[in-house]
Amino acid sequence: MKRTFLRKTLLSDRQLLITKEGYAALMLDIFPLIQAGTVPTAFFYDAEPPTYKEEAAKALAILKKEIAASSELQGISITDSFSDDTLPESSIAYHRIFGFITADSYWYFSSKQLEKDLLQAEQNPSIACHFLHVCSPGGQAWYMDRLSETMHTLSKPIVVLVEKYAASAAYYIACHGNAIFALTKNDIIGSIGTMISTLDFSGYYEKLGIKEIEEYSNLSSLKNKKERDLLAGHPEQYKEEVLDPLSRQFIDEVRASRQLLKDTPDDTPVFQGESFDSIHALENGLIDGILTFNAAILYADDTARKYTTGEELRKRALNYINN
Repeated sequence: MKRTFLRKTLLSDRQLLITKEGYAALMLDIFPLIQAGTVPTAFFYDAEPPTYKEEAAKALAILKKEIAASSELQGISITDSFSDDTLPESSIAYHRIFGFITADSYWYFSSKQLEKDLLQAEQNPSIACHFLHVCSPGGQAWYMDRLSETMHTLSKPIVVLVEKYAASAAYYIACHGNAIFALTKNDIIGSIGTMISTLDFSGYYEKLGIKEIEEYSNLSSLKNKKERDLLAGHPEQYKEEVLDPLSRQFIDEVRASRQLLKDTPDDTPVFQGESFDSIHALENGLIDGILTFNAAILYADDTARKYTTGEELRKRALNYINN
């Protein structure tokens, strides 16, 4: 089921915010290489694959053990139980953004689910900071605008740690962080832009003796025209009417979220789809620093405690005014 979902997603006409390397890796995953003359017995290795939420929970459990074993991280509360009313004050909400990004999936990261998790954590008075742990080459473009709108409404600070890469749709999410850090000097960050990738199987079908027949009503001459022109080698309308508006949304969102990039021109590499290692990402304003995992958690904890203190002072001030 997991692989079926991914095949349908990547072979559809959905626009993608993903790096070329990430797309190639996903294609190899769903269409594994086999020896010539052989036929795979099955595309499925697990009849009941774990959900993304289950995998994320296992990963957090491991991280929490490492945090508990570290003397410098003692007393830090990090959780994915966003509605838990027994959490200690100044807890950190852990949001794991790993792998291929989808709008809505049980088996891969879901932007819709992240939105729900963020809002749930916002409503919990014991949670004082969102920690986004990002390792993704990107994915689906759809729903990024709604997720961005929601992230702009959050009052609690967002700390982002990039591990390995935060590219395309992953950076679309990460750019909303109040502070963005990379784990190493060699993480890949950026790829701000939009692409579509699809496959034309017509030549293969012809070799099999299969002829595809497709006709449109005289009243439906524009139905699927952009997509048909794209497959026929005429992508101009598709790029202008579909990909360019998505890229414009992406660029505008990064500018609105990252003050360091608000005056950066469109024709610079940052907004032309370039990817950068952490050193150059820092120089270009895409991130704010390079930290170890422990240092990033300490930063998030300090941010959470400052937020809690600020909220307490604000409540006292309001009570004083009201009295």
